[in-house]
Amino acid sequence: MEQPETVKNATLLWATAITAGIVETVLAVSEIAKDSGLDSGVWMNIGVRSAVYLGAFVLVGFFARGRRWARVSLALLLSVVGLAAMVVPSAMQLSDGESLIAAVGGDGDFAIAFFVVRLLHIAAVLLATGLMFSPGANAYFRKPELATA
Repeated sequence: MEQPETVKNATLLWATAITAGIVETVLAVSEIAKDSGLDSGVWMNIGVRSAVYLGAFVLVGFFARGRRWARVSLALLLSVVGLAAMVVPSAMQLSDGESLIAAVGGDGDFAIAFFVVRLLHIAAVLLATGLMFSPGANAYFRKPELATA
């Protein structure tokens, strides 16, 4: 079975979400470097995030090739855990009276850029999640020969 458009589009959206996460990291590190320099904790954070982004790209590659376990992994790790990690802290700040820009983008020089990229990131995750469980994608992932790989 040929890969349906919904899976192709979900793959593109996952790549967009991961790239947005990378851009967010660059913006956050740039803000930290501007203010106080980069200490070992920041470098450790960059290393961990790099491993997460690389792992996410690998999962997306397996997802695009029709691997059910990759679809489930993306759903659990990025759609649930990753999305919660982005949304819950911002929601808590909003409930404490912060403005939307401050709650999502922070208060530094890159706040607006971070805000825009974060919204793109969230939208890409939500759309990719919906597409990867659409009827066309479900049929693609039901293929018997894909279940064993």
